[in-house]
Amino acid sequence: MANFDAQVVELVGVTYSTDQAALDQFITEGANEVINAMPRSIMERVAKETTFTNTVSSEGHKVLAVLKHDGTIDQPCRKVPAFKRGRIQDSSDMEFANSSDPAYYIQNSLITLFPTGDGKLVSMPTYSQSSPLDASAISTITNFPNEYEYLVVLYAAIKALQQVLNSIVLADASIAYVNASVGDGIAAAVDSITVAPTDAAGSTGSAYTSPTVQTDGGTIELTTIVQLDAENTIDDFDGNAIEFDQWWSTLAHLIEDQEDSELAQLQISKISAYINAFQAEVQDAQAAMQATIEDARQSTQASIANAQNDVQASIQKMQLSTQASIQKMQLSTNVNITNAAKTMEALIQDYSALVTEKTNEYTWAMGQQGKLQADYDKGIQIMRGA
Repeated sequence: MANFDAQVVELVGVTYSTDQAALDQFITEGANEVINAMPRSIMERVAKETTFTNTVSSEGHKVLAVLKHDGTIDQPCRKVPAFKRGRIQDSSDMEFANSSDPAYYIQNSLITLFPTGDGKLVSMPTYSQSSPLDASAISTITNFPNEYEYLVVLYAAIKALQQVLNSIVLADASIAYVNASVGDGIAAAVDSITVAPTDAAGSTGSAYTSPTVQTDGGTIELTTIVQLDAENTIDDFDGNAIEFDQWWSTLAHLIEDQEDSELAQLQISKISAYINAFQAEVQDAQAAMQATIEDARQSTQASIANAQNDVQASIQKMQLSTQASIQKMQLSTNVNITNAAKTMEALIQDYSALVTEKTNEYTWAMGQQGKLQADYDKGIQIMRGA
């Protein structure tokens, strides 16, 4: 016959992961429970006798009887409560115990015989959980009725199935949603636009310069202020002098003081010539100023046109970059959504298969446990009836 652990596994099924320590405990618990439910008549048939002198431990024994040899036969001992132990030792007490009517009491897990002497303990063994039976090494139990050992195996199998039911969980069955990546995103870099005054050729425009008048004495800017001579005197006349502040004083001197009409006329001609030259210089300066203004206007317009072209080119470049980024993002998103959907569908299928598998295991274990429980209850009833 197979050992107890193999018998249990056969009843529980191949899905049971053998827990040897738990099986030893289940077999031990089953043996004690069946003994507790066993009728005295059956226990007496298989009970063991342990000889002792005066005292013996009560642990590990289901006491059926205590005997004391009176020199001729083994006399049955009556059991008295421990608190009456003094009375069985008092010869004047009606409960006094003697060799023909011995007694015993149990205190501190110790069976004490009175009168003292040799005795026998008739008992069924009980088993401690701290030192359980080895289910992998035994196929029978000493001092146990063979016809009811199957009840111990049934008990252990019911407990093992409960362990199986407790272990059937949907752990690690989770559906992880993975966010779809949207690719590189939209990264449209806008070029910086620098607008600088440039001429038509693209070079930076020249700064505006004040108009000038060319004279015999050199170049005079129109912004130049000529300071008049504070003394308002006439220096020695010099026909080449261009001191404007002295021209009119010189003319007055020639007319009023010198009364020299020829020199006066010559001075007037000189002043007229200088005025005409100055007016010509002014006109040239105005023309130069107008040309400079026109050049600046054209240069500014060219700069604005170039800047507009640069802005338009940058806008087009930005639009193209943005459109490309959006298309790339859409493509990446569609691909990732498709992959995520496939992954999720596969996870759902795996999860459904796992649920079905675990449900079938649980249903079978529940049904098998119910059958074994019915067989166990029926066996206990049969044993008690016997």
